[in-house]
Amino acid sequence: MNTIAAVVVRYRGGEETARCLASLQANGGPRLEQIVLVDSGSGDGGVQELARRFPAVEAVSLDVNRSFAWAAGAGVARTKAPYVLLLNPDAEVEPGSLGRLGAFLDARSGAAGVVPLLIGPDGAPQHRWQLRKLPGCLSLALGMPGSPACGHPPEQPRPVEQPAASCWLVRRGVWDALGGLDPAFVPAWWEDADFCARLAGRPELGHFWIEPEARVRHAGGSSVSVIGDAAFLTAYTQNLLRYASRHHPRCSHLVSVAVPIGLVVRGLLRPSRRAAYFAARRRLSGSGR
Repeated sequence: MNTIAAVVVRYRGGEETARCLASLQANGGPRLEQIVLVDSGSGDGGVQELARRFPAVEAVSLDVNRSFAWAAGAGVARTKAPYVLLLNPDAEVEPGSLGRLGAFLDARSGAAGVVPLLIGPDGAPQHRWQLRKLPGCLSLALGMPGSPACGHPPEQPRPVEQPAASCWLVRRGVWDALGGLDPAFVPAWWEDADFCARLAGRPELGHFWIEPEARVRHAGGSSVSVIGDAAFLTAYTQNLLRYASRHHPRCSHLVSVAVPIGLVVRGLLRPSRRAAYFAARRRLSGSGR
C-alpha cells in the first residue's frame, strides 16, 4: 500500500484552510503520512496561527508569492511519499476518499494520477468545470479553457485529459519526470493545463483518471476573492496567452489578437464586470502581451 503526502498551498484567505487541514487529519486514513502547508508570501500571520492549531502539519512560509506552481513545488520537495496529493485550501476531503484514490493508483500502474469528483458546498457535482479536454486553437482564441469532458457526472472511472488541480493525486515519478508545475504561470491559472498538455506529450507516463466514488467538497473562487476580479482576469489572460504560445505556436498570433478583443466584448455584454474586463484589457496592453 503506497503512502500519500498532501501539499496545501495557502495565500491569505480565511478559515477555509483550517477546515481543509482538519478534513485531512480526520479523513486522510492510514495512507496519509505527511501534510505540508505552504504559505505563499501571505504576510498576514495566518500560517503561524495554523501551525499552532495543527502542530502535526509541517508549515512552510515563503517570503514572496512567486506563484502557486512555485509554492506547490516547494511543498512537494519536502515530501518522499510515492503519491503526492495537491489540494486547494478551499477543499475538504470526504471520509474514505484518499483511500479510494490511493487504491486506484495501486491497481492501475499505467495511470499518471487520479482525481476525485469535486462537489460544491451544496453537494452538487462540479464535473463540467473540473473535468475538461485540453483546449485547442478555437477555445484559446475565444479566451476559454477546453470544453467539458462529460455532460453528466461520471459514474465509472474514466480517463480525463485535463482535470482541475484543485485536487490531484499524482505519482511522484510522473511529477519528477515532468518537472512539476511550471512557476512561469504567475500567480496562478493555466499551470494545470500546461502540466496536462506536457503529460499528453509523454504517453509512456500515462494520463489522469477520475474516480467518482471518491468525493472532495470544494468551495471555489477563494483566490479570486483575495486578489480581486481585475487582477484575476489579467493573470488568467496572460497565462492563457503563455499556454497558447507554448502548446499551439502556429495559432498563437491569432490568439494574441483575438483574446484582447474578447475582453472588450465581454465587458460590454456584462455590465456588472465591465470595469474589471476593461482594466484587464488595459493591463494586458501595458504588459506588451
